[in-house]
Amino acid sequence: MDQRAEGMTPTPDVRAAAFEAYIAQRGAHGFRVETRSGFQAVIVRRHPLHLALRWFAKDRAEQRFVISVDEHGEVASLRAQPLRW
Repeated sequence: MDQRAEGMTPTPDVRAAAFEAYIAQRGAHGFRVETRSGFQAVIVRRHPLHLALRWFAKDRAEQRFVISVDEHGEVASLRAQPLRW
């Protein structure tokens, strides 16, 4: 039974399972978790030539995304700003 069809809010376990599944899927594509809280994380994937690219093509050196799960269990992914040192 679809919980949204009945007007119910998914339990924290359903939200956590959706979040974990998405993180695992992105991990299989080379992303690693940079920071994490209950239902939000920042994931990053660095290019193999990261050290050289960060000086010449900063936008291609790494990919960073903010991942979150809303109250309906839907996972959202937004591009994050690069780290500033």
